[in-house]
Amino acid sequence: MKKINPPLIGFLQAVGVIAYCVLIAVLFGFLNKVAIEPPGFLGFAVMLVILVFSAVITGSIVFGYPAYLFLKQQRVKEPLFILAFTVIFCLTILILAGVVYSLVII
Repeated sequence: MKKINPPLIGFLQAVGVIAYCVLIAVLFGFLNKVAIEPPGFLGFAVMLVILVFSAVITGSIVFGYPAYLFLKQQRVKEPLFILAFTVIFCLTILILAGVVYSLVII
């Protein structure tokens, strides 16, 4: 069996989630600058589709590999550690970004 490094996988998954969220935030910022009139029915529908699409993407990033390990390779401990490390690294990156942002603004 291949050795799994849960902290590294968790870190990479967290970076993937953060990168995707930053990409969506940049897209919304760009759309906010180019939008002349407020979004109507179609604008809200597109935002909801983006929300669902984002849930699929981030869910696949976070739960895809652990689900594979659990369902196909019958492992229990490694997928739970990977999920825990992913959450820990996401929160750590979010807190560090908040601290850096607050230091830059002040």
